[in-house]
Amino acid sequence: METVYSTVFEKAPASGKKKCSTRKLIFILMGQMFLVLIIMAALLFITFSEKSPCGSCWKQFNGSFYYFEATRMKWIEARSSCSKMNSDLVIINSEMEQEYLKSLTADDNYWIGLQKINDVWTWVDKTIMEESSGFWHEGEPNNMGGKENCVALTGSGDWNDASCFNRKFHAICKK
Repeated sequence: METVYSTVFEKAPASGKKKCSTRKLIFILMGQMFLVLIIMAALLFITFSEKSPCGSCWKQFNGSFYYFEATRMKWIEARSSCSKMNSDLVIINSEMEQEYLKSLTADDNYWIGLQKINDVWTWVDKTIMEESSGFWHEGEPNNMGGKENCVALTGSGDWNDASCFNRKFHAICKK
C-alpha cells in the first residue's frame, strides 16, 4: 500500500496549479447545476400555478375558470356557494362558451347566472340579456306556473327557465 500512495503523490504536479484549476472547475460546475435547478423549480412553479385557482377542480377555458358543483341545490344556494369561492354563477357570453359548457354538462342540469327580475332576464352582474340572444330550449322560456324566474343549462345543452326555490340543480361557477 505504501508504494501505491507514494506513486500517486510522486505523480502529482509540484506546482499545485492543476489541483487549483480542478477545484475551480468543480466549483463552477456545481454552481451551474444549482442555477439549473433554480430555473427548473421556477418554471415548474409558473407552469402549475397559472393553470387554475385550485388545481384540477377548476377548468380553464378562454381565459376564464369554471367550477362544476357536484351538489344539487336551489339557485340562491348555488350563487352563495360560488360566492364562497370568490366567483359567481356563470354568465355565458358567446356561442363558443355555450358549446364548451354543453360539452361538460351532458345528461344533467346546472344553474347559470341568469334570472328574471321585474320581467327582464338579467345576468348576475346586473347586465340585461338581449332578447335575441340566449340558447333556449324550444318553447322556453315559458314561465310554467308563473314561478320560473331562474335559468338552468339542461342536459341537452340548452336553457330552461325553472323555479329558483323549488328546483335543485348543480351549478357552474365562473371567475
